[in-house]
Amino acid sequence: MDRRNFLKQSGAVVAATALEKAMRAQAGNDPERSMNLLFITADDMNWSLPGFMGGKYNLTPHLDELAKRSHKFVHNRTVAAICQPSREAMMTGLLPHHSGGLGFTPIKEGIPTLTTILQEHGYFAAGIHKLSHMQPESCFPWDFHVHGHDRNPLVYEESVQEALSLARSAKKPFFINCNINDPHRPFYGSPEAATLDHDEEGPYGIEGVLTAEDVEAPSLLENLPPVRKEFAQYCNSVHRLDISIGKVLAVLKDSPEADHTVVVFSSDHGMPFPFAKATCYNNGSRTPALISWPVMGSPRTFEDLTRNIDVLPTILDILGVPVPEDIDGHSWMPLIEGRGEPRKDSVVTYINSVFGGAEFPVRAIQNMKYSLVASLWSNGETRFRVESMEGLTFPAMVEAAKTDARIAARVRQYVYGIPLAFYDLERDPDQRVNAIALPEYRERVTEMKRRLLETMEATNDPQSGNYKKLLKMKPA
Repeated sequence: MDRRNFLKQSGAVVAATALEKAMRAQAGNDPERSMNLLFITADDMNWSLPGFMGGKYNLTPHLDELAKRSHKFVHNRTVAAICQPSREAMMTGLLPHHSGGLGFTPIKEGIPTLTTILQEHGYFAAGIHKLSHMQPESCFPWDFHVHGHDRNPLVYEESVQEALSLARSAKKPFFINCNINDPHRPFYGSPEAATLDHDEEGPYGIEGVLTAEDVEAPSLLENLPPVRKEFAQYCNSVHRLDISIGKVLAVLKDSPEADHTVVVFSSDHGMPFPFAKATCYNNGSRTPALISWPVMGSPRTFEDLTRNIDVLPTILDILGVPVPEDIDGHSWMPLIEGRGEPRKDSVVTYINSVFGGAEFPVRAIQNMKYSLVASLWSNGETRFRVESMEGLTFPAMVEAAKTDARIAARVRQYVYGIPLAFYDLERDPDQRVNAIALPEYRERVTEMKRRLLETMEATNDPQSGNYKKLLKMKPA
């Protein structure tokens, strides 16, 4: 049956809900049962938008409710701020140059994934949307899958309902990877989104639509009317994302499996605006994660630096499934259980190729206070080109740059890059001022250069040679 018509036959929804509530009442909390996994992802949601991260505008009430009962990893970072390599990293626990998922490319054949690992341990695996970003199919052989780019919250509700029913029929625990297409471009209410979103009619629409007058431009961008307009559209897309999350969580709550399910949430990377998605800047890589499971204890907030490649080993630890050897990620369970696991004092992020296949390699090492960004493609002539330059924001910045020297410098920074830049994140959280030549940072810069090189060489990063050449150049 087509998923859009699933459970829409007369009386089917009422009957199914009543049956599930009865089954849930009988199920109870059986410690011998295998726990299920519901892994929800957002597409391009910035770290700063959810209420639980201090976001304004009340965009994410359902996600915030989930956060109240979850462990929160608020300084988590993706290793690659581009859709496909980020998702493949979460599903393998491997760095991009170890999995083969460098950009919009498949991972290597035969690499274990969360899908195949859990199937080998008796799980029914269901994938909903964004499946083209998890390749090859041999590494992601879903038992049930739903392809598409739809942003209708009811599609996610019905797809998860169907996956639950199929897993129950198969008498298996489930792994459902529900990948919601919001708030990816084109944004809510934009002309480009009209066809895809059916003019925001019916379930595609939201209440309380924000306009340019209702929002402030993010500080990493510029306070220009077109920027505020597009950011408001983006916020509306985040709100619809939250409605979809609410629908999915309600399906789980009304099922007999709610008390036996691990729930994980993360975005793949930051917002699709300049200095965020497809960069190694802070707003590209920061992706807070939520994890909850039965009898986990009181929810806690973890300020530690973590990486999205840690998600796979953490999930497997919680489920009691052996973690593959030789992966790059590390389980958060020692941290959660207070077993003295040392905190990471820095993380490395990676950009290789972008959508369309163009190579713009970047490496960055970052801690809570400082960031060193090596744009290995930057030579003063090559121009950066990514999806985040589409829409209203970047053209408005280019136009304003004609008469505003400060904005002109910001546009140059984005378009031509800086071969090697150092940022004080406490003084300059938007990473506008390259402080690499300032005497007070000399020792810190030297140390971070060394540590980035050590990490690249230790992991056999294919860009190690280019980084060494960059280190030998005199700073501009």
